[in-house]
Amino acid sequence: MRLVNGWGSGALGSAVLGAAALAVALAGCSGSSPAPPVGSSPASASVSASPSTTPVPTAGAINSPAASTPGIAPAAAVPTDCVALIASTPFADSFGTFPLNDPAVIGSPGTDYAFPAGSIPPTAAPSGASLAEQLAAVTELRCVWRDPGADITPMRIEIATVEPALATEYLGSLPGEGYTCPPATGEATVCSKDSQDTRYAVPVSSTAFLRDHTFIRVEQANVPTTDLLGTLQTKIWG
Repeated sequence: MRLVNGWGSGALGSAVLGAAALAVALAGCSGSSPAPPVGSSPASASVSASPSTTPVPTAGAINSPAASTPGIAPAAAVPTDCVALIASTPFADSFGTFPLNDPAVIGSPGTDYAFPAGSIPPTAAPSGASLAEQLAAVTELRCVWRDPGADITPMRIEIATVEPALATEYLGSLPGEGYTCPPATGEATVCSKDSQDTRYAVPVSSTAFLRDHTFIRVEQANVPTTDLLGTLQTKIWG
């Protein structure tokens, strides 16, 4: 099982939301506190390389990221809808049944720790932004699911069109945070980190994945997601 974070439960996560917000999401505060946004810290969500999170094909509305990210000509179609992202896959009947982008979890505009979710227009990172902040700024789709009846079941998927050099540099920093990054094979690079929540004793993991110009972040806790990365790849690249 893996925990998938918007931009992680590590350097990336803290850049956007801060450690406090991530702690709330993973600690499983009922649904009153917002989950951390993309750019918090990287948790390990795995591709086919990670044991819990593997790809599975899916269907839905998609949109080319070329227009939203000037200067980049991606050979992928980033989905614009969270429901479509996992439609017709086993995940639609698992974490897909949890409330999606619930204000009680992601926060309401203008409140502390609130962050945008769903289809999001990329923005310019502030001057002097860290690698995590730069990646968080170009997020195009952020989907957050959480079971309101459980203490800890956050599931987050974030997708962005990026400059490969930026994402590669970021991935290169992850081993220092406890991530495992096997040698790149083919056209994709993946880093993952698995751990256990000390309070609830459930698996939590974070995965960072790069293929061409597309960067995917997955963070989850107590949510089994076998073949998730494969599904996302099928959805984006066909």
